[in-house]
Order: sequence, then structure tokens, then C-alpha cells
Amino acid sequence: MRKLIMILLALALALGACSTARQKLSPQANVNAKTAGVYYAQQNVEKAEEFYLKVLDDHPDHALSLRRMADINLFKAEQLPNRAVEFNSEAFKLYSKALDIFATYENPTNEEVLDIRDMTRRREGAWTRIYRAGEAELTAGNTQEAMEIFELAQELNPSRYEPMVRLKDIYQKELKDDAKAEEILLTLIAQDPENKTYLLETGAFYFNSENYAEAVKYFEKVRKISPADTDNLMNLAYAYFEMENFSKSLEVTQAALDLQPADIDVLQNAKEIALRGGEKELTISYLKRLINIRSNETDYTQICMLLNETQNYDEMISYAQKWYQWDNNSEDAVQFIILGAERNGNAALVTTFSRILQNMRQQ
Repeated sequence: MRKLIMILLALALALGACSTARQKLSPQANVNAKTAGVYYAQQNVEKAEEFYLKVLDDHPDHALSLRRMADINLFKAEQLPNRAVEFNSEAFKLYSKALDIFATYENPTNEEVLDIRDMTRRREGAWTRIYRAGEAELTAGNTQEAMEIFELAQELNPSRYEPMVRLKDIYQKELKDDAKAEEILLTLIAQDPENKTYLLETGAFYFNSENYAEAVKYFEKVRKISPADTDNLMNLAYAYFEMENFSKSLEVTQAALDLQPADIDVLQNAKEIALRGGEKELTISYLKRLINIRSNETDYTQICMLLNETQNYDEMISYAQKWYQWDNNSEDAVQFIILGAERNGNAALVTTFSRILQNMRQQ
């Protein structure tokens, strides 16, 4: 037992030595720091806290004591879940104070660099747990509690946008207060006008509010910052589409396709926009590209209908036959083949597929 106590005391002295390498303590504070270190090594949280607080009463900027008090608050947060937000908040503040002091050190040692990394990681963990507590309260239907936690998280770390976005969502979706939601977003934009996340959130807000002209402004700003972001390009295309500016919508969609020519979702969107815009030939071209990648009844139906409308009966027959090869139980495919053959005067083809259609209907 005596050997164990001596080992713990040695550890505490080592901790004290680290703390005094750059920060001198008064004799009494030095004794308190070493005593706190012994209790900390023994995992006697209450006594360690008592003596670290004594050190901080005399030396509020003592980095090691600040760090250990932060560690203790993290421990309390785990042990007392009902007060986890309170203790994680205190831990975050204490780590921040300690890190600010470490930042003043010239030529930090390897050990100090490791200490900085560890405190930074722990501080981030404390903040994340606070934010998640807000999410949990929101999920549980405790809107006011969630808002208070998100406000705390934002106050602790203003550089993190997530709490403000969640507050915006609450005002917009839960409280139906679009004016407050808009105020939050515009405040974020004012703080950082080139922040892509803020611009996207603001564009989405205006889009969901059916203010498409405003949405376009923000999606266009994102386009300048990140021209290869196909998700944003499609958001922009949708906004132009809702404004019935089909030519601009198609232009933006084509830019997305140039970046991802085989992306089914982008091709699907391009086809729908071209179809709504009355661009039949362009719609057909997109449908051909889709059919080269996939096969489904909707694509075959649409392309055959459009080829019929544009009187391109040879291609209509060709795609209807592909459709029939893919699904030989499709009466629609057979009927399009017969229709095209009739338009082209191909009696043999009409006879062949009329028999197939008759057999299908008798089964």
C-alpha cells in the first residue's frame, strides 16, 4: 500500500511540475495543486475538485487546474445525465480558458502539443454532447428546452452553424414564424457572406417559402463559389422551373449533366424539365440516354408517345420493340409497334404483332 501511495504521489508531483514549468504558484497554491493531483490520480473527484478550486481562487489562470476541472465536469456530466448540459457547458468553458493560456506559450513542447490536442478534442466532445441534448429534447417534443440548449451551444461556439440552423427550423416548422427564421438566416449571411452552408440554407428557406426569385439569388451565389456542386445546380434548376423560366432551368440542368453525364437523377430531372417546358425533341434525347442506362415502363411509354407525336414512327417502332423485349407481357408495347407499323404501311409487322396481341389477351 505504501508503495502505491508513493507512486501516486510521484505522479501528482509530476503533474505539478508540468503545471509550474511556465506558471509559478504561491507556496500554498503549489501545495494545493499537488494535493489535488494526488486526489485526481486516486479518482477522488470531490477532493480533487476542492483543491483545484483552491488553486484557482489564488491563480484563476492556472492552466493545469483549469484543465483538470474541465475533466471533472466531463465526468460529472456522465454521472449525472439530468445535469449533463450544465456540466458539459462548464467543461467547454474551462477547456477554452486553458487552451487560451496554452496558446500564449512560445515554442510549446511535444507534451504541450499533445495536451492541446487532447483538450481540443475533449472540448469538441463536450460541445457535441450539448448539441445532441438539444436534438434529443426536440425529438421528445420539448421545443422550448431544445431552443435554450441550441442557443447555449451557439453562444459557446459561434463558429458552428448547426444550432442556428436548428433554431431556424424550429421557428419555421414548429412555431410557424417565418420572419424569425428569415432573420436568423440573414444574420448568419451578414456574418459570413461567402459561407456556402448559410447560402444553401437561405436558398432552401426561400424555395420552401415559394419565394423562388429570392431562392435563385442564393443558389446562384453558391454556383459562383462551387460551380461543380450538382446538388446546388439542380436546386437552382428547380427554382427557375417554378418561375416557369424553362430555358434557364434547362441551361442549368445541362451544366449539371456536363459534370455527371450518366447520373440517373440528373437525367431524370432534365427529362422532366424539358417535358414541362414543351421541349419534345430534347425530352426524347434525355429519355434515350435514360433507357441506355435503365429500363422501366414509364420511360418507354413517354418516349413512344413523344415519338408518335413528332411522327417519328421508325424510332417509335424501334423503342416499342425494345420495350417488348424487356417485357414481353406488355400490351402497350405491342400496341405502339402496331400503331407505328400502320403509320409506316408495314402490313407484315401489323399482322405479326396483331396476332401477338390477340394471344396475349386470350391468356
